[in-house]
Amino acid sequence: MGRSKFTVEKVSSQNNSPTTIPNASHAKRPSGLGGVMIGIGEQVYATGFIPYIGKVLNFLLLSWMYAYYCFEYKWNFNEVALDRRLDYFESYWPFFAGFGSPCVLAIFFFSPLVSYGIMAILFPLFVLTATGSEAEQEISFEKHKWKAAGVERLPIFYVADNVSMWMLSLLPLEKRDQMEDRKAQ
Repeated sequence: MGRSKFTVEKVSSQNNSPTTIPNASHAKRPSGLGGVMIGIGEQVYATGFIPYIGKVLNFLLLSWMYAYYCFEYKWNFNEVALDRRLDYFESYWPFFAGFGSPCVLAIFFFSPLVSYGIMAILFPLFVLTATGSEAEQEISFEKHKWKAAGVERLPIFYVADNVSMWMLSLLPLEKRDQMEDRKAQ
């Protein structure tokens, strides 16, 4: 990938010539939740470049990501707490890997344009499937078979949870109390 130049028309009081910016690397990145989501996406897609295991790891992470996104609508509607969502997701990680894998197959086997089109069709259907399903009851019913097969809880969110809790512990207690008071009002 080469460096591209683009011009920005900027009228100044001293000179009226366009300003040339050498590359777009200094462009302002989104902040807040949008920036976090972009950062997570970059990390997931970057795993595909790890030698030997990168493609498999990328496939698994993307499958989990799409499955979580599909079930997120249902969990939000049912007001399921985040800790219960994550515990459920970590307990039944093979189900979620399988649920999200058809969406990821399009990415791996087709060109980007075609895969985006397929995803535009599949994703809403998968959200409807997840929302209308009673996967919690079905999976819990089959739980004894999973344990017999040696499938254990996989702490997928362990690092993220510990880092988040550590960062929250750095906040002063007074500010936390003030934030809780504001929420109560």
